[in-house]
Amino acid sequence: MSEKTLRLALYCLVGVTALYVAVTFLRGGGNGSVAADPALAEAFGEMAGESQTHFDITGPRDTVRLARDVDGWTVNGFEADSGAVSRFLRAVDEVEIASVAATNPTNHGRLGVTADSAWALAAGDGPTVLLGKTGNRFRTAYARLPDDDLVSLIEGDLRAAAARPLLDWRDKMILRVDTAAVAGITVVHDGETVTYERQDSVWARGDDEADATTVRNILQELANMRASGFAPGDAELPDEPERTVVAVDADGNELASLALSEGDGNFRVTSADSPYVFEIPTFRANRVAPGQPDEG
Repeated sequence: MSEKTLRLALYCLVGVTALYVAVTFLRGGGNGSVAADPALAEAFGEMAGESQTHFDITGPRDTVRLARDVDGWTVNGFEADSGAVSRFLRAVDEVEIASVAATNPTNHGRLGVTADSAWALAAGDGPTVLLGKTGNRFRTAYARLPDDDLVSLIEGDLRAAAARPLLDWRDKMILRVDTAAVAGITVVHDGETVTYERQDSVWARGDDEADATTVRNILQELANMRASGFAPGDAELPDEPERTVVAVDADGNELASLALSEGDGNFRVTSADSPYVFEIPTFRANRVAPGQPDEG
């Protein structure tokens, strides 16, 4: 390589380096005062910890209040999904401020941090943080304080853990049954009653051997039955449900009791263990409360 060519290569390298420094500076990385937003970091710090008793999360369509009492967490007065709450609390504790993404308020709309597009997150009587769109890297999002033009890129799971509708916060568990203890199952389907009894190695239906797949489907549903949703608050259930399922142990003690009625494209379900009216798909209603064998 000639001296002239080497000199030209060095000039190019210096030019590229200068351009990188300039761009980094303009984005906030070259000025320590705006490389991260200390006020936002302080706000997140106040939210973290085990002392918080409630959080308010307000999105474009949903308003959620997470509140802790002696029995655990509730969401808008309903039982909260413990997994969703744990994920959210962990995300609050672990969130990190990566850098300032924008300083001009004209960028707020593009980044989803305007007052009418962001998810507003507040803990107790502390500060509020606006969570915007997901960022340009995995597990990142944009955030700012309501009275601050600075928009920061935050790292962690907070945006995904917080920005969810009320349905995703509620506990959808209908019941859990130790199916090894189930000795008898009575299914009423449109007025027809079928009783399944556990024998030494098989299940019996009356004097006949029960279909193994049918019994297995019922037990699988009873073991870990989760709802797909909840009926509206003004939903009316019939006085006599279309289907019922009762499971008992060897001593006749009731382990599960379900009532099912057909709804709008699904089935509404009530359980003796819960005050709520759940919804499940029709195919699952057919698994847990099947009709007579000749009905499919």
